[in-house]
Amino acid sequence: MPRIYDSLNNAHDYCADCFPSEEESFQELGALGDGPDGRGNCYGWDAEHPPYEEEDYKCVSCGATLEEKDNDLYLTKFRGM
Repeated sequence: MPRIYDSLNNAHDYCADCFPSEEESFQELGALGDGPDGRGNCYGWDAEHPPYEEEDYKCVSCGATLEEKDNDLYLTKFRGM
């Protein structure tokens, strides 16, 4: 699931080629400040998201349109399935 929430609770969606490791993404997105309403740090890696093929989601890194194959990215890229 190639969605990352930064510490401010903003969603960042990635394609298979651009999805960063947890360590890389935390360095960039994990310490931007606290989220809204006093919730503290809202950072989340590999977060739930709606099916990409049903909407016009774009990769925040390269601009590619996200497809069904991008839905379960974690399983293929980081677990080798």
